[in-house]
Amino acid sequence: MKRLGTVLHTIDNTLVVRADKTLDLGTLNPNSMIITKTMRKIGKVKELFGPEKNPYISVRLFKDIKEPEITRLKNERVYLA
Repeated sequence: MKRLGTVLHTIDNTLVVRADKTLDLGTLNPNSMIITKTMRKIGKVKELFGPEKNPYISVRLFKDIKEPEITRLKNERVYLA
C-alpha cells in the first residue's frame, strides 16, 4: 500500500487528488486501484495532470460509493492498492 495523495475536490463521480511528494509517478498506471485508509476500494486512476513537480490525479469512483462517503473523503489521504 503506497500513499497516493490527499483528496482536494469531488466532481460528479471523480475525485481530484494532489499527489504525495513521495509518490514515484513511474509506478502510477491508468486503472490502478485506489483504496482508503480502511482498505475500502473506492475507484481507479483515470489520469495524471498538472505541473510535473506538483501533479494531480483524477480518480474515477466506483458506482457503489454513495454521496455521504464521497463527502467524507475530502482532505483524506488515499492509497494505491
